[in-house]
Amino acid sequence: MWRLVLRPQVEDDLVEASLWYDKKQIGLGDQFLAEYVAAIHRILEDPWLFSIAVNGLRPCLIKRFSYIIHFVVEDDQIIVIAVMNAARDDSSFMHRLP
Repeated sequence: MWRLVLRPQVEDDLVEASLWYDKKQIGLGDQFLAEYVAAIHRILEDPWLFSIAVNGLRPCLIKRFSYIIHFVVEDDQIIVIAVMNAARDDSSFMHRLP
């Protein structure tokens, strides 16, 4: 069984993205969060399905949205480092690594 650990900034990432989508269309932020939860479930089912990217993190695309969950696997933990727009530069969150 995997233990999910979120870096403290991840909550801010989710709030920011959700608010941005709600400005585009009311309720879209909630849909984003639902897809985020679905992606987390996919990661928890089998994190090894997600290959390691050049930056050393495993990316999981959030369906329907251009956001990526960046995570690492350490022992029995899945550590979510960031939830960022796919167009965002990796250097904006690499300082969050444990």
